[in-house]
Amino acid sequence: MIKTINHHTSINEAILSLHPGDTLILENGIYNEKVEVNIPNIKICAKTRGQVIIRNKDYYHKIMSDHNECNTFRTYTFYVGANYVTLEGLTILNDSVPSQIYGQAVALHVDGSHFICQDCTIQSAQDTLFTGPMPDNLLEKYQGFHPKDHLKGTPSIQYYKDCKILGDVDFIFGGATALFENCEIITIDRGSTTPSYICAPSHKQDLEFGYLFYKCSFVGSETAYLARPWRDYGCAAFILCTMDDHIHPLGYNKWNQTNRDKTARFYEYTLNCDLSQREPWSHQLTEQQAQEYVTAFLAFIDMKK
Repeated sequence: MIKTINHHTSINEAILSLHPGDTLILENGIYNEKVEVNIPNIKICAKTRGQVIIRNKDYYHKIMSDHNECNTFRTYTFYVGANYVTLEGLTILNDSVPSQIYGQAVALHVDGSHFICQDCTIQSAQDTLFTGPMPDNLLEKYQGFHPKDHLKGTPSIQYYKDCKILGDVDFIFGGATALFENCEIITIDRGSTTPSYICAPSHKQDLEFGYLFYKCSFVGSETAYLARPWRDYGCAAFILCTMDDHIHPLGYNKWNQTNRDKTARFYEYTLNCDLSQREPWSHQLTEQQAQEYVTAFLAFIDMKK
């Protein structure tokens, strides 16, 4: 079934009327709503790419109706908890910008697996995109605080294609195996001399693949590190990407006073920049190694499963 609604209608109410296999088309306009998707195998599309804006303004220290702070993982504008969900052409905003005032503010939070996000813009400042699952210690910490169905802790495969993702601090983070293909990764102005950080992976040691940024472009005017490991064994690869000169020559950061440089798994094969100053604990791939890595990664995620 295909269902169409306009911005005067609740997206959440429309989602509750869907069944697996259905498509929801959003007419152009601004939807001021905090959205949750817990029905599997549905597609939510914009009638016109870039003309459907879903926005909200929750942030870490905001006091919620339960009189508690919002906490990072309740700040989302759009939450996907079901498997086999596809989003197309949407703009998903968390308006809690700048991060120096609001702190963590998630735009899109994905816990479901075999998730596809195509031609979307995902925009906030700090912690823009959370690719679940959470690290194990947080799953335990938040028992009784977050709903149980938001604390799955199960492996997740996610695919982002032709998307724009904007932020400043750790703005792509989490433990999913996620492919970012032909995406534009935009570091926004933080209004500070402190460097920004693009991704903060938290992958488990036994998970072979984490993030793969493939043929993406990294743009911005704010100095930024490509990645820092949010947890030991965080994994991210950057292959055949183009990068502006805002990327810090070291490329990577070990995360404050930790020893995560001993366990982080960061790989890179980039043609248009000087990699000679990269952190020695990161891995520079040859062309053949890069090709083999991409082939193995695509076989691992196999979105048709």
